[in-house]
Amino acid sequence: MKIFLDCILLFISIQLFSNNPENGYVITGSLTGFADSTKFSLKNLNTDEIVNSTILLSGKFVMEGAFDEGPELLWLYTNSTDRFIYTTLFISNENVVIKGDIKDFPSNLQITGSKIQDDYNQLLSLTKKYNHERDSLFNCSMKLPANEQDNKGKAIAGKIKFIDDTCFKLQLGYIKANLNTYPAILYLGYMKDNLPKDTVRQLYNMLTPEMKAFKLSKSIEIFLKDKIAEVGDPCYDFEAINPKGEKVTFLEISTPYILLDFTTAYCGPCIQSISELNKIFEIYKDSLMIVSFSADNKKEVWLNSVDRDKITWTSLWNGNGIYSETCIRYGVTGFPTFILIGPDRKIADKWTGYAKGMLIEKLKSLKKG
Repeated sequence: MKIFLDCILLFISIQLFSNNPENGYVITGSLTGFADSTKFSLKNLNTDEIVNSTILLSGKFVMEGAFDEGPELLWLYTNSTDRFIYTTLFISNENVVIKGDIKDFPSNLQITGSKIQDDYNQLLSLTKKYNHERDSLFNCSMKLPANEQDNKGKAIAGKIKFIDDTCFKLQLGYIKANLNTYPAILYLGYMKDNLPKDTVRQLYNMLTPEMKAFKLSKSIEIFLKDKIAEVGDPCYDFEAINPKGEKVTFLEISTPYILLDFTTAYCGPCIQSISELNKIFEIYKDSLMIVSFSADNKKEVWLNSVDRDKITWTSLWNGNGIYSETCIRYGVTGFPTFILIGPDRKIADKWTGYAKGMLIEKLKSLKKG
């Protein structure tokens, strides 16, 4: 009876979603090696938001939705097995078909229907064998006894550096040969800080107007226009709105110190940091203002997180997400990112990530009043 009902549900879902809705995507999966009713989720890697989920029925699943603009970098994954299983998708609003077995994850699945994904897979294939070798070397280094760390450890580190340099050259070669593709722009954004600025400018100037309008190109444009803020630099001013809809100008905040917290609603470490931020807010309430800047794309997601986390300090949002000029100019590449700004309105410290006790330790030299 259960098999019959599963087949009925699968038939209905395929009928409902077999045609790609206007400006939407349909991802159809045909997978073996998984138990029936295995749950698969689709995560946006820029925001950590779970944008879709579905159940595998008789080896099939269908996901339907829509991206607001341009292609998105995603994880299709499941936690329903004894190991974390995922594959990376780089797709837009299009029909995508995924076929394979559990052993084909993450990089040997057959994924069709997306030219962007085809280009992305071509780029990944250039370094695939080197990545496996690098992982093997890294695992070997972690198992070395202490008395072999100096000699064998340094030798392994040298081999890893050679692999990293080789992969960098291969990826740069792909960018130059396939410049006006989405994966090339994605990787140029990743690599821009390690390239001469003149090289980045030359490549950017060769982009078509369409590709320059792509949201990932924004970080390259701002990188070429403005210096990314580092410790010792003056902080950048910006405007955003608070949960009441009021416009706030950042540098009008008058406390001696400001802790600028770049965050997203679905970021696990960001959520974990809330308790410690509350403590800091109380300890330094007369000398430091916490300002959380949300990199969420959707206003309702930001507002719901403010309510969920019971944020009592200043929370701001401008609707441009991780590609906002504010995030880019402050060099935000992961969440949470914290920027400590001193009384002279220069950046006193800057770090990414969170571990319990980190914030209190970072701020312990500040005066409390």
